[in-house]
Amino acid sequence: MTTLDSVYQDRLLDLAAEIARDGHEVASPTAVGSAYSRACGSRIAVQVALDGDRVTDYGQRVEACALGSAAASVVGAAIVGRTVAEVRQAAAEMEAMLTRGGPPPGGAFAELAALEPARGFTNRHGSMQLSFRALEKAFRSAGV
Repeated sequence: MTTLDSVYQDRLLDLAAEIARDGHEVASPTAVGSAYSRACGSRIAVQVALDGDRVTDYGQRVEACALGSAAASVVGAAIVGRTVAEVRQAAAEMEAMLTRGGPPPGGAFAELAALEPARGFTNRHGSMQLSFRALEKAFRSAGV
């Protein structure tokens, strides 16, 4: 059984307290997207600038629980310079980590491992994946 102490450890709380790129406005966004978790009321709105399939700027507005905020912080810190394929790969790895016991995402998104102890809180999976869901909406609206 997962305990709250094992989930809300210092690194996760640090990430949630200082959300990377929260409030950053992208001057000329290529696309925007948003996502909402009905389970806890967490929400995120993202702006992304793309050069081809590479993220060149990213901004987000995060109103989320500690788990959603921590995930958004990692994504915000890692995303600039990544390709759409790399972001989608990290989203798939995050989904696998939470739902199928897979390893945490690697590469630039490796700090999402801080959320691994929360995989037992299935009612919070949606909040932890909000950034990726909002990004996928933005990517699709941009045709990538």
